[in-house]
Amino acid sequence: MMKLNPILLTLAADNALKRLENPRHRAIVANYRLHAMLEVAGRWPEIFVPELTVEDPFYRVSSPVGVLELRGTEQVQSFYKGLEHAATTVMLLEHEELVVDDWGFASEALYHTFMSGESAIARGLPDADPTKKYIEHRWICMVWPYDDKARMIGERVYPAHTASFTECPEEDFLTLDDVRRSFDPLIAEAQAALRRPA
Repeated sequence: MMKLNPILLTLAADNALKRLENPRHRAIVANYRLHAMLEVAGRWPEIFVPELTVEDPFYRVSSPVGVLELRGTEQVQSFYKGLEHAATTVMLLEHEELVVDDWGFASEALYHTFMSGESAIARGLPDADPTKKYIEHRWICMVWPYDDKARMIGERVYPAHTASFTECPEEDFLTLDDVRRSFDPLIAEAQAALRRPA
């Protein structure tokens, strides 16, 4: 295999911004794009600025063991801290279908999440080698509502209950440093646009 380009993460959003003309729909997609880059680059605290996210977000995340409901900034931030602790924030999307309307957007995509062997064991690959690197491949549907200022109200995340895993050679493994090199300049540009008067 060869090292994947981190920019795959935002391909659907980038393409949507090229075709969308409705200002509200563009604002929603731009918000989603910036949120995704911040999350994958491990800069999740910056998601909670008042320009991006409402003061009292609500997340509903389904999993094979049940449905997790997170209410308020403290609970949602604890969720992100858990992803950071497990070192599973680096992910890319393929085949994303993005549907945008006044209420927000819905998305379906194949997620490729880069992780250690230990995380792969915890995520459902019991015979993974803890000393090696893996990529989890899982289809995920999402629904994100937005408020009247085009700020994210929360996430509804519905992953497929089954996933496949690929052992990843060290030289092809995407690290946090890799994605930060790609996304930090794009994040700075998107944050400047967010602060710019309409």
